[in-house]
Amino acid sequence: MNDGSNNHNGQADGPTELIPLILGTAGHIDHGKTALIHALSGTDTDRLPEEKKRGITIEPGFAQLILPPFKLGIVDVPGHERFVRNMLSGATGMDLVMLVVAADDSVKPQTLEHLDILRYLDVHAGIIAITKCDLADQELLELVEEEVREACQGTFFEGAPCVHTSSETGQGIEDLKTAIKQQGSLLQCKLPHTQDAPFRLAIDRCFSVEGHGTVITGSVTSGQLRVDEQVMLQPGEHEVRIRSLQNHDSPVDSVIRGERAAINLAGIHPDEIKKGMELATAGFLSPHHLLTVNIAVSPESRFPLTNHMQVRLHLGTANHLASLKLLERDELLPGQQGIGQIVTDAPVVCCWNQPFVLRMESPAVTIAGGRILDPCAEKISFQNEQKLGFARGLISEQDEQTRIESAIGLKAFENLTPTALTRMTGVAAPSELIEQLILSGKVVEIKLSNSASQLIHIGTMSSAQSHVEKVLNKLHDENPLSVNFEIAPVRERLRFLGADTVLNRIFSLLQKQGLLKVTMGRIGLKQRGPKLTKNETRLLEHLQATLEQVGLDAPLVKELQQQADKQADAVVQLLKIAESGGTIIEISEQLYLSARTLENIQKQLRNLMEDGNGKTMSEIRDALGTTRKYAVPLCEYLDRTGFTVRKDDLRFLG
Repeated sequence: MNDGSNNHNGQADGPTELIPLILGTAGHIDHGKTALIHALSGTDTDRLPEEKKRGITIEPGFAQLILPPFKLGIVDVPGHERFVRNMLSGATGMDLVMLVVAADDSVKPQTLEHLDILRYLDVHAGIIAITKCDLADQELLELVEEEVREACQGTFFEGAPCVHTSSETGQGIEDLKTAIKQQGSLLQCKLPHTQDAPFRLAIDRCFSVEGHGTVITGSVTSGQLRVDEQVMLQPGEHEVRIRSLQNHDSPVDSVIRGERAAINLAGIHPDEIKKGMELATAGFLSPHHLLTVNIAVSPESRFPLTNHMQVRLHLGTANHLASLKLLERDELLPGQQGIGQIVTDAPVVCCWNQPFVLRMESPAVTIAGGRILDPCAEKISFQNEQKLGFARGLISEQDEQTRIESAIGLKAFENLTPTALTRMTGVAAPSELIEQLILSGKVVEIKLSNSASQLIHIGTMSSAQSHVEKVLNKLHDENPLSVNFEIAPVRERLRFLGADTVLNRIFSLLQKQGLLKVTMGRIGLKQRGPKLTKNETRLLEHLQATLEQVGLDAPLVKELQQQADKQADAVVQLLKIAESGGTIIEISEQLYLSARTLENIQKQLRNLMEDGNGKTMSEIRDALGTTRKYAVPLCEYLDRTGFTVRKDDLRFLG
């Protein structure tokens, strides 16, 4: 098995301390990219028979070049406009790029499109190589370099070293190696320190090797992988084992970020693997159809981006048909940028700040690119300023604490795991930043259980308060005599905010703030009292006085309704109002007692039961001087509230 390269430029493997980098090519068809790589490395990256026959690169090819202190994996991408998709696939994971322009042809359409594409990718350094210099005189060479410099203005190639070369004569090859080393040295401080980060590799080839089985290749973009490790193949949730590893034809025990890898997988057939899938640490990547993104339209594009536009999304080595949803305006013109969402035709995997490119299907041109903000997004409504504010907080220029705060805000009441938070913010260890956000009051930590908690942004809590108030105000308007309502139906109306544990915590926090009154499975707005007529006020006063006077032998609810005559329908609501005020207590649906009466009953029973001997209902009934009609619901109420504990036919103090 191999990762697509054939040799090592005739050099022995370098020491383990060599710094791995991925060097990619870019440029128009037939400008000499493959020949230049051969001159640099001794490797012919055209491996397909059709490529040999036609003399053009169709699929990305791979080689290795050792220039201490660097070990460079070279990716040779296609230049023909028909193979731009393959070029994008090969560009995944590049650290620096060599822009190749032929001296006898100068800047061409694919030169410009490759430059346009590269502006969106994670590339920070470049070298310009003018090839076929043996076919041009000095005056033409100066003119070509001037045209290249002009085309590169505003890109990371602006100010890059420019080397005149010829693969035929060897002109400039050593100078080009020197320039590559210089750019690599400048790049060192910008390289991410991701060896301890979760492992990721986007697959660019898959094949079967007799005696070995399934082999995939790709560039390691994060972390480290070792032989015999278990990793996940996504999308698809396929768990696979690493049988063996190679780096440019050499067996190795591990591969790290910046290296090309050929990986022999156990536990999966090649037919189950497609280009664009990724290998990653289990649990790190999560397939999803909806992405929140920051989009920039190419300044050179002839087409604006419009709402619900159909595009082709290039992400890693994958490409998918997708629909674009703009969130801030109806269209983005060339040179403009904004927040949007991309809906893909199949699940994709990605992480925060990962670059992507958008192309049209017809005509097949690059129109935009950008960065992933939320790789597992929920739908955001058009011009939702709170959600848009959180999304903007995830743009890469923001500091880590702002990104953590924004991610928590964007997920609302979804419970973010530490892994999901890292995937969404790029922050490997967010715990200290979370503590600072909690202390500052920007984030609330909600305890779901003894071992679990949830983080909620204070802005989200404010929105939740608005939703709770809206639902309860409507219920109060529809039931003007009600003080509170059954909590279960209220929860159902607010189900979009979260599970019962989350809703109960929201209710508790709002109760502490004095907004809600929550008691005995009922909930209401504290400031909303019943609106009573004069007759209803007189009846309420009469009910309270009656229950106060009669003690335990109180009229049942149906008897009170008979006495109320035409106001019978208001009796239950008025009793609830009196109960919310604490003057009477609901013993059962049909029996209410004054609070003072219940207090006296409990005092009597405490004296009766203080000897520790259990009492029967008959003994309780006789001690209270009442009948079974009252004793049964009263004993059940006392059991329910924990004042007494029933064991068989006896009751003891709780």
